[in-house]
Amino acid sequence: MNSAIGLEALFEFANEGILITNQNGEIVRINPAAERLFGYEKSELLGQKIEVLIPSKLAGTHVKHRENFNQHPQPRAMGQGMDLYGQRKDGSVLPVEVSLSPYESDKGRFVIAFIIDIRVRKEQSEALRKNHEQLEYYTEELKASNAELENFAYISSHDLQEPLRKIRSFGDRLKISDGDKLSEQGKDYLNRMLNASVRMQDLISDLLTFSRLSTRAKPFEQVNLSNVLRDVLSDMEVTIEETGAKIEVAKLPVIAAEPTQMRQLFQNLISNAIKFRKDGEQPVIKIGARLILNPENNNEETIELSFADNGIGFDEKYNDRIFNIFQRLEGRKYEGSGIGLAICRKICIRHGGNIIARSTPGSGTTFIVTLPKLHA
Repeated sequence: MNSAIGLEALFEFANEGILITNQNGEIVRINPAAERLFGYEKSELLGQKIEVLIPSKLAGTHVKHRENFNQHPQPRAMGQGMDLYGQRKDGSVLPVEVSLSPYESDKGRFVIAFIIDIRVRKEQSEALRKNHEQLEYYTEELKASNAELENFAYISSHDLQEPLRKIRSFGDRLKISDGDKLSEQGKDYLNRMLNASVRMQDLISDLLTFSRLSTRAKPFEQVNLSNVLRDVLSDMEVTIEETGAKIEVAKLPVIAAEPTQMRQLFQNLISNAIKFRKDGEQPVIKIGARLILNPENNNEETIELSFADNGIGFDEKYNDRIFNIFQRLEGRKYEGSGIGLAICRKICIRHGGNIIARSTPGSGTTFIVTLPKLHA
Protein backbone atom coordinates (compact mmCIF):
# COMPACT_ATOMS: atom_id res chain seq x y z
CA MET A 1 0.00 0.00 0.00
CA ASN A 2 1.27 3.49 -0.85
CA SER A 3 2.77 5.10 2.28
CA ALA A 4 1.02 8.41 1.59
CA ILE A 5 -2.34 6.61 1.45
CA GLY A 6 -1.48 4.80 4.69
CA LEU A 7 -0.65 8.03 6.48
CA GLU A 8 -3.83 9.64 5.20
CA ALA A 9 -5.89 6.69 6.45
CA LEU A 10 -4.15 6.93 9.85
CA PHE A 11 -5.00 10.63 10.03
CA GLU A 12 -8.64 10.17 9.04
CA PHE A 13 -9.45 7.08 11.11
CA ALA A 14 -7.37 7.65 14.26
CA ASN A 15 -9.24 7.53 17.57
CA GLU A 16 -7.24 10.50 18.85
CA GLY A 17 -8.03 14.00 17.76
CA ILE A 18 -5.33 15.36 15.41
CA LEU A 19 -4.81 19.02 14.56
CA ILE A 20 -2.14 20.59 12.37
CA THR A 21 -1.35 24.28 12.81
CA ASN A 22 1.03 26.58 10.98
CA GLN A 23 3.62 28.83 12.60
CA ASN A 24 0.95 31.50 13.08
CA GLY A 25 -1.15 29.10 15.17
CA GLU A 26 -3.81 28.73 12.46
CA ILE A 27 -5.53 25.38 12.02
CA VAL A 28 -4.72 23.96 8.56
CA ARG A 29 -5.96 20.39 9.04
CA ILE A 30 -8.26 18.58 11.46
CA ASN A 31 -9.31 14.95 11.53
CA PRO A 32 -12.84 13.59 12.18
CA ALA A 33 -11.98 12.53 15.75
CA ALA A 34 -11.04 16.13 16.60
CA GLU A 35 -14.25 17.39 15.01
CA ARG A 36 -16.26 15.07 17.21
CA LEU A 37 -14.18 15.93 20.26
CA PHE A 38 -14.78 19.68 19.97
CA GLY A 39 -18.22 19.61 18.30
CA TYR A 40 -17.19 21.64 15.24
CA GLU A 41 -17.41 20.97 11.50
CA LYS A 42 -14.07 21.04 9.72
CA SER A 43 -15.09 24.11 7.71
CA GLU A 44 -15.70 26.05 10.94
CA LEU A 45 -12.14 25.57 12.18
CA LEU A 46 -9.87 25.70 9.16
CA GLY A 47 -8.00 29.01 9.17
CA GLN A 48 -9.00 29.76 12.78
CA LYS A 49 -6.41 30.33 15.50
CA ILE A 50 -5.91 27.30 17.75
CA GLU A 51 -7.03 29.48 20.69
CA VAL A 52 -10.62 29.06 19.51
CA LEU A 53 -10.40 25.61 21.14
CA ILE A 54 -8.95 26.99 24.39
CA PRO A 55 -11.12 28.31 27.27
CA SER A 56 -11.25 32.11 27.00
CA LYS A 57 -9.63 32.65 30.41
CA LEU A 58 -6.66 30.55 29.29
CA ALA A 59 -6.38 31.75 25.68
CA GLY A 60 -4.00 34.64 26.42
CA THR A 61 -1.63 32.41 28.33
CA HIS A 62 -1.80 29.83 25.54
CA VAL A 63 -0.65 32.39 22.96
CA LYS A 64 2.53 32.94 25.01
CA HIS A 65 3.08 29.17 25.31
CA ARG A 66 2.57 28.76 21.56
CA GLU A 67 5.04 31.53 20.71
CA ASN A 68 7.58 30.06 23.10
CA PHE A 69 7.11 26.63 21.52
CA ASN A 70 7.69 28.10 18.03
CA GLN A 71 10.96 29.66 19.21
CA HIS A 72 12.13 26.40 20.80
CA PRO A 73 10.29 23.61 18.96
CA GLN A 74 10.77 20.15 20.36
CA PRO A 75 8.47 17.14 20.73
CA ARG A 76 6.34 17.08 23.87
CA ALA A 77 4.94 13.71 24.96
CA MET A 78 1.50 13.04 26.36
CA GLY A 79 1.06 13.82 30.03
CA GLN A 80 3.96 16.28 30.27
CA GLY A 81 3.45 19.71 31.81
CA MET A 82 0.42 21.15 33.56
CA ASP A 83 -3.24 20.18 33.26
CA LEU A 84 -4.68 21.20 29.89
CA TYR A 85 -8.25 22.03 28.95
CA GLY A 86 -10.10 22.42 25.67
CA GLN A 87 -13.35 24.23 24.93
CA ARG A 88 -16.07 22.72 22.78
CA LYS A 89 -18.33 24.65 20.43
CA ASP A 90 -21.15 24.61 23.00
CA GLY A 91 -18.86 26.34 25.51
CA SER A 92 -18.28 23.30 27.74
CA VAL A 93 -14.74 22.70 28.95
CA LEU A 94 -13.06 19.29 28.91
CA PRO A 95 -9.70 18.10 30.27
CA VAL A 96 -7.36 16.90 27.56
CA GLU A 97 -3.92 15.43 27.17
CA VAL A 98 -1.87 16.84 24.27
CA SER A 99 1.24 15.62 22.48
CA LEU A 100 3.03 18.11 20.22
CA SER A 101 5.39 17.32 17.33
CA PRO A 102 6.94 20.12 15.23
CA TYR A 103 7.95 19.52 11.62
CA GLU A 104 9.14 21.61 8.67
CA SER A 105 8.41 21.28 4.95
CA ASP A 106 8.92 23.40 1.86
CA LYS A 107 5.62 25.08 2.80
CA GLY A 108 6.88 26.23 6.21
CA ARG A 109 6.90 25.14 9.86
CA PHE A 110 3.95 23.20 11.28
CA VAL A 111 2.92 21.60 14.56
CA ILE A 112 0.97 18.35 14.83
CA ALA A 113 -1.13 18.07 18.00
CA PHE A 114 -2.48 14.71 19.15
CA ILE A 115 -5.38 15.29 21.56
CA ILE A 116 -6.98 12.78 23.96
CA ASP A 117 -10.16 13.39 25.96
CA ILE A 118 -9.35 12.44 29.57
CA ARG A 119 -12.70 13.25 31.17
CA VAL A 120 -13.34 9.64 32.19
CA ARG A 121 -9.81 9.32 33.58
CA LYS A 122 -10.23 12.56 35.53
CA GLU A 123 -13.58 11.44 36.91
CA GLN A 124 -12.11 8.09 37.95
CA SER A 125 -9.08 9.80 39.50
CA GLU A 126 -11.30 12.21 41.41
CA ALA A 127 -13.51 9.35 42.57
CA LEU A 128 -10.44 7.44 43.74
CA ARG A 129 -9.15 10.52 45.55
CA LYS A 130 -12.47 11.02 47.32
CA ASN A 131 -12.66 7.32 48.19
CA HIS A 132 -9.11 7.47 49.56
CA GLU A 133 -9.95 10.52 51.67
CA GLN A 134 -13.12 8.84 52.89
CA LEU A 135 -11.19 5.65 53.70
CA GLU A 136 -8.61 7.64 55.65
CA TYR A 137 -11.40 9.39 57.52
CA TYR A 138 -13.14 6.12 58.38
CA THR A 139 -9.79 4.56 59.36
CA GLU A 140 -9.10 7.39 61.80
CA GLU A 141 -12.67 7.14 63.12
CA LEU A 142 -12.24 3.39 63.56
CA LYS A 143 -8.94 3.86 65.38
CA ALA A 144 -10.54 6.37 67.70
CA SER A 145 -13.54 4.13 68.24
CA ASN A 146 -11.35 1.10 68.96
CA ALA A 147 -9.27 3.13 71.41
CA GLU A 148 -12.44 4.26 73.20
CA LEU A 149 -13.78 0.71 73.32
CA GLU A 150 -10.51 -0.68 74.65
CA ASN A 151 -10.32 2.08 77.24
CA PHE A 152 -13.94 1.47 78.19
CA ALA A 153 -13.33 -2.28 78.48
CA TYR A 154 -10.29 -1.73 80.67
CA ILE A 155 -11.92 0.85 82.96
CA SER A 156 -15.20 -1.06 83.21
CA SER A 157 -13.48 -4.35 83.95
CA HIS A 158 -11.13 -2.75 86.46
CA ASP A 159 -13.98 -0.95 88.26
CA LEU A 160 -16.09 -4.13 88.36
CA GLN A 161 -13.43 -6.05 90.26
CA GLU A 162 -13.86 -4.29 93.60
CA PRO A 163 -17.64 -4.88 94.06
CA LEU A 164 -17.15 -8.43 92.78
CA ARG A 165 -14.43 -9.05 95.37
CA LYS A 166 -16.88 -7.88 98.05
CA ILE A 167 -19.58 -10.26 96.80
CA ARG A 168 -17.16 -13.19 96.92
CA SER A 169 -15.68 -12.13 100.25
CA PHE A 170 -19.00 -11.67 102.05
CA GLY A 171 -20.37 -14.78 100.39
CA ASP A 172 -17.45 -16.85 101.69
CA ARG A 173 -17.88 -15.36 105.19
CA LEU A 174 -21.59 -16.13 105.15
CA LYS A 175 -20.90 -19.71 104.11
CA ILE A 176 -18.34 -20.19 106.92
CA SER A 177 -20.25 -18.40 109.70
CA ASP A 178 -23.87 -19.25 108.95
CA GLY A 179 -23.73 -21.96 106.33
CA ASP A 180 -25.06 -24.60 108.73
CA LYS A 181 -28.05 -22.40 109.63
CA LEU A 182 -29.23 -22.07 106.03
CA SER A 183 -31.88 -24.29 104.52
CA GLU A 184 -30.90 -26.64 101.71
CA GLN A 185 -32.39 -24.18 99.26
CA GLY A 186 -30.45 -21.32 100.92
CA LYS A 187 -27.21 -23.29 100.65
CA ASP A 188 -27.92 -23.96 96.98
CA TYR A 189 -28.55 -20.26 96.32
CA LEU A 190 -25.34 -19.30 98.13
CA ASN A 191 -23.24 -21.86 96.22
CA ARG A 192 -24.72 -20.76 92.91
CA MET A 193 -23.98 -17.12 93.75
CA LEU A 194 -20.37 -17.92 94.63
CA ASN A 195 -19.89 -20.02 91.47
CA ALA A 196 -21.34 -17.19 89.36
CA SER A 197 -18.98 -14.70 91.01
CA VAL A 198 -16.00 -16.96 90.20
CA ARG A 199 -17.09 -17.12 86.54
CA MET A 200 -17.53 -13.35 86.52
CA GLN A 201 -14.04 -12.89 87.99
CA ASP A 202 -12.56 -15.07 85.22
CA LEU A 203 -14.51 -13.13 82.59
CA ILE A 204 -13.26 -9.78 83.89
CA SER A 205 -9.70 -11.07 84.02
CA ASP A 206 -9.87 -12.25 80.41
CA LEU A 207 -11.51 -8.99 79.31
CA LEU A 208 -8.72 -7.02 80.95
CA THR A 209 -6.16 -9.19 79.16
CA PHE A 210 -7.91 -8.61 75.84
CA SER A 211 -7.99 -4.81 76.28
CA ARG A 212 -4.37 -4.65 77.43
CA LEU A 213 -3.09 -6.31 74.24
CA SER A 214 -3.17 -2.88 72.60
CA THR A 215 -3.19 -0.41 75.47
CA ARG A 216 -0.19 -1.93 77.25
CA ALA A 217 1.71 -3.37 74.31
CA LYS A 218 5.50 -3.53 74.63
CA PRO A 219 8.22 -3.28 71.94
CA PHE A 220 9.24 -6.41 70.07
CA GLU A 221 12.47 -8.25 70.86
CA GLN A 222 14.15 -11.48 69.84
CA VAL A 223 12.17 -14.28 71.48
CA ASN A 224 13.15 -17.93 71.64
CA LEU A 225 9.82 -19.74 71.29
CA SER A 226 11.26 -22.95 72.72
CA ASN A 227 11.97 -21.09 75.96
CA VAL A 228 8.49 -19.58 75.92
CA LEU A 229 6.93 -23.03 75.53
CA ARG A 230 9.12 -24.47 78.29
CA ASP A 231 7.91 -21.78 80.72
CA VAL A 232 4.26 -22.26 79.72
CA LEU A 233 4.46 -26.04 80.23
CA SER A 234 6.08 -25.44 83.61
CA ASP A 235 3.23 -23.14 84.65
CA MET A 236 0.66 -25.68 83.45
CA GLU A 237 2.36 -28.66 85.09
CA VAL A 238 -0.50 -29.41 87.52
CA THR A 239 -3.17 -29.27 84.82
CA ILE A 240 -1.10 -31.47 82.51
CA GLU A 241 -0.60 -34.06 85.28
CA GLU A 242 -4.28 -34.03 86.33
CA THR A 243 -5.51 -34.60 82.78
CA GLY A 244 -2.69 -36.94 81.74
CA ALA A 245 -2.02 -34.76 78.72
CA LYS A 246 0.89 -35.71 76.49
CA ILE A 247 2.72 -32.80 74.82
CA GLU A 248 4.92 -33.57 71.81
CA VAL A 249 7.18 -30.66 70.89
CA ALA A 250 9.43 -29.90 67.92
CA LYS A 251 12.30 -27.41 68.03
CA LEU A 252 10.85 -23.90 67.79
CA PRO A 253 12.57 -20.88 66.21
CA VAL A 254 13.60 -17.43 67.42
CA ILE A 255 11.40 -14.58 66.15
CA ALA A 256 10.88 -10.86 66.73
CA ALA A 257 7.90 -10.64 69.09
CA GLU A 258 6.60 -9.51 72.45
CA PRO A 259 7.50 -12.26 74.97
CA THR A 260 4.46 -11.81 77.22
CA GLN A 261 2.02 -12.05 74.32
CA MET A 262 3.77 -15.11 72.89
CA ARG A 263 3.36 -16.71 76.31
CA GLN A 264 -0.36 -15.82 76.31
CA LEU A 265 -0.73 -17.26 72.81
CA PHE A 266 0.91 -20.59 73.69
CA GLN A 267 -0.90 -20.94 77.01
CA ASN A 268 -4.33 -20.21 75.51
CA LEU A 269 -3.88 -22.68 72.65
CA ILE A 270 -2.56 -25.47 74.90
CA SER A 271 -5.29 -24.82 77.51
CA ASN A 272 -7.89 -24.89 74.75
CA ALA A 273 -6.60 -28.25 73.49
CA ILE A 274 -6.69 -29.76 76.99
CA LYS A 275 -10.13 -28.31 77.80
CA PHE A 276 -11.80 -29.76 74.70
CA ARG A 277 -10.40 -33.28 75.12
CA LYS A 278 -12.47 -36.42 74.62
CA ASP A 279 -13.87 -38.18 77.67
CA GLY A 280 -11.86 -41.26 78.63
CA GLU A 281 -9.06 -40.59 76.14
CA GLN A 282 -5.58 -39.23 76.86
CA PRO A 283 -5.22 -35.77 75.32
CA VAL A 284 -2.27 -35.58 72.92
CA ILE A 285 -1.04 -32.20 71.71
CA LYS A 286 1.58 -31.93 68.98
CA ILE A 287 3.36 -28.60 68.58
CA GLY A 288 5.42 -28.07 65.44
CA ALA A 289 7.05 -25.33 63.38
CA ARG A 290 8.28 -24.79 59.85
CA LEU A 291 9.85 -21.95 57.89
CA ILE A 292 8.03 -20.57 54.84
CA LEU A 293 9.71 -18.35 52.22
CA ASN A 294 7.61 -15.88 50.24
CA PRO A 295 9.15 -15.62 46.72
CA GLU A 296 6.79 -12.73 45.87
CA ASN A 297 8.28 -10.59 48.66
CA ASN A 298 12.07 -11.03 48.47
CA ASN A 299 11.85 -14.48 50.10
CA GLU A 300 10.51 -12.97 53.33
CA GLU A 301 10.66 -15.55 56.10
CA THR A 302 7.43 -16.55 57.83
CA ILE A 303 7.13 -19.00 60.70
CA GLU A 304 4.19 -21.41 60.71
CA LEU A 305 3.37 -22.91 64.11
CA SER A 306 0.90 -25.77 64.46
CA PHE A 307 -0.97 -26.90 67.58
CA ALA A 308 -2.67 -30.22 66.78
CA ASP A 309 -4.83 -32.12 69.28
CA ASN A 310 -6.96 -35.27 69.33
CA GLY A 311 -9.92 -33.61 71.03
CA ILE A 312 -13.61 -33.29 70.23
CA GLY A 313 -13.08 -31.02 67.21
CA PHE A 314 -15.77 -28.84 65.68
CA ASP A 315 -17.56 -28.17 62.40
CA GLU A 316 -15.46 -25.82 60.25
CA LYS A 317 -18.57 -23.86 59.27
CA TYR A 318 -18.03 -22.16 62.65
CA ASN A 319 -14.43 -21.25 61.81
CA ASP A 320 -15.06 -17.51 61.81
CA ARG A 321 -17.09 -17.55 65.02
CA ILE A 322 -14.56 -19.24 67.25
CA PHE A 323 -12.16 -16.29 67.07
CA ASN A 324 -14.81 -13.73 68.01
CA ILE A 325 -14.98 -12.45 71.55
CA PHE A 326 -17.51 -14.23 73.84
CA GLN A 327 -18.24 -16.95 71.22
CA ARG A 328 -18.79 -20.43 72.67
CA LEU A 329 -19.76 -23.36 70.44
CA GLU A 330 -20.34 -25.72 73.36
CA GLY A 331 -22.54 -23.45 75.49
CA ARG A 332 -21.83 -23.86 79.22
CA LYS A 333 -20.63 -27.44 78.99
CA TYR A 334 -17.01 -26.27 79.27
CA GLU A 335 -15.66 -23.61 81.61
CA GLY A 336 -14.28 -20.38 80.24
CA SER A 337 -15.20 -16.87 79.14
CA GLY A 338 -15.12 -17.36 75.38
CA ILE A 339 -12.31 -14.80 75.02
CA GLY A 340 -9.26 -17.09 74.78
CA LEU A 341 -9.19 -17.57 71.00
CA ALA A 342 -10.10 -13.92 70.42
CA ILE A 343 -6.98 -13.06 72.43
CA CYS A 344 -4.95 -15.45 70.25
CA ARG A 345 -6.16 -13.81 67.05
CA LYS A 346 -5.50 -10.31 68.36
CA ILE A 347 -1.94 -11.30 69.33
CA CYS A 348 -1.31 -12.82 65.89
CA ILE A 349 -2.66 -9.75 64.07
CA ARG A 350 -0.63 -7.40 66.25
CA HIS A 351 2.49 -9.36 65.24
CA GLY A 352 1.63 -9.10 61.54
CA GLY A 353 0.43 -12.71 61.33
CA ASN A 354 -2.76 -14.76 61.40
CA ILE A 355 -4.38 -17.80 62.94
CA ILE A 356 -6.73 -20.34 61.37
CA ALA A 357 -8.20 -23.66 62.50
CA ARG A 358 -8.62 -26.98 60.73
CA SER A 359 -11.01 -29.42 62.37
CA THR A 360 -13.54 -32.21 61.99
CA PRO A 361 -16.06 -33.13 64.71
CA GLY A 362 -14.65 -36.04 66.73
CA SER A 363 -11.26 -35.95 65.02
CA GLY A 364 -9.37 -33.18 66.78
CA THR A 365 -8.35 -29.66 65.82
CA THR A 366 -5.19 -28.07 64.45
CA PHE A 367 -4.58 -24.38 65.00
CA ILE A 368 -2.13 -22.91 62.50
CA VAL A 369 -0.37 -19.69 63.49
CA THR A 370 1.68 -17.71 60.96
CA LEU A 371 4.10 -15.05 62.22
CA PRO A 372 6.79 -13.01 60.47
CA LYS A 373 10.25 -14.04 61.60
CA LEU A 374 11.48 -10.46 61.51
CA HIS A 375 9.80 -7.07 61.84
CA ALA A 376 10.83 -3.85 60.13
